[in-house]
Amino acid sequence: MVLRNSVYNLLGLGLPLVVAVIAIPALIHSLGAEQFGILTIIWAVVSYFGLFDLGLGRVVTQQIAIAIAEDDSDRLKIVVGTSSVLMASLGIVGAIAMAVSAPLLAHEFTKTADPAAVTRAFYWMAAAMPAIVLTSGYRGMLEATGRFGLVNAIRFPMGVFTYAGPLAVVWAGHGGLEAISAVLCVGRIVACVLQAFYALRSLPAKVGTGRFERSMIQPMLSMGGWMSISNIVGPLMNYTDRFLLGFVASAQAVAYYATPQEMVLRIGIIPTAVAAVLFPLFTSQSNSAGASVMRANLRRYSLVILALLLPFTVLLALFAQPLLALWISPVFADNATVPLQIMSVAALCSGLAQIPFTMLQGRARADLTAKLHLVELPLYIGLLYILVLHYGPVGAALAWLARIGADMLALYWLCLRNLRAAESMNGDIASDRLPSDAADAEYRVTP
Repeated sequence: MVLRNSVYNLLGLGLPLVVAVIAIPALIHSLGAEQFGILTIIWAVVSYFGLFDLGLGRVVTQQIAIAIAEDDSDRLKIVVGTSSVLMASLGIVGAIAMAVSAPLLAHEFTKTADPAAVTRAFYWMAAAMPAIVLTSGYRGMLEATGRFGLVNAIRFPMGVFTYAGPLAVVWAGHGGLEAISAVLCVGRIVACVLQAFYALRSLPAKVGTGRFERSMIQPMLSMGGWMSISNIVGPLMNYTDRFLLGFVASAQAVAYYATPQEMVLRIGIIPTAVAAVLFPLFTSQSNSAGASVMRANLRRYSLVILALLLPFTVLLALFAQPLLALWISPVFADNATVPLQIMSVAALCSGLAQIPFTMLQGRARADLTAKLHLVELPLYIGLLYILVLHYGPVGAALAWLARIGADMLALYWLCLRNLRAAESMNGDIASDRLPSDAADAEYRVTP
């Protein structure tokens, strides 16, 4: 089951990369390095603001998986209805925040492009924010019910559209960032509608569209709170480098850095595909399996990720220059080869870190991952600024590697420490269930 669902995820995340390989050089050629750099920033901003679900996407997966296992239809209705209302509200808040910040973002990252057009591009993506946030919840429902095939039947065309949509706009002669953002906005809304339709159909018929329970807002937000910190701070550290490069250097420098970063981030689809399947598994095992079983799972799936990633990262590091020269241009390769080589090592560390991270969150210890990221954030930003100031894109890549390597080691240490503590208490850990009624509506995570 883990293997089959991981393959579904891998195909859904990986096949669109074939389109990306074709689309990215064409977009760079048509838009120019600066406008393409701004486009990558728009992608980054959308990804970041999409985290306005405050961890509720994973809470939905976790709680629906438990409710189905316990055949608790009342809990199912409450989780579905309350989470849907909450995420729609949070999506609107995200849209307003993005729209308000659009003029500032456009001004800071525009050197020769039209700031007004860039601002309108951000407005289009702001309009898509409610759909983006809701999509994470509906996808969580499908994953909780084991419908990974269906998740990826929707994810694949939308992943292709992320690259093919802008390319189609360019080829149609409307190659501005505003038109590209408008097309991407429509695609995000369509994806949300499809996810909602199939997610609600995958649940038992008596659940319907769920039931909103006001008393459940606080426990759901409390449970998602620690997850949301990692969900916000983690990507913030992943994308701060692009923003800082844009401030300190130029949008062109962002392109030389972001393009190889996009390449190695796509390698991350392998551990992401596995981790998405492992999360509900680790959740279901958290109160039933002993610490020794969980430790064996940690070792087993870490070795799986190592075996899957190592060949890709080694080849990418060895052949970075000819790959970039063939894919884009020799001039581009001269500026992006060293960052790509550094990032290939970081990609391996990042992939391995997914296993202890997923296990800790599945064991209701998202507080540990969140606190770790809060400690890392100021240290990383300080190191990033110093290295970018002196070494540009290469310095940003070095800072990224240092942060991810330290994060990986810390996550394994925290996970093993948590398992040892659970073993000393005969495997007992905090319950990860939400309360079933208003009288019991306080959720608490016990260290």
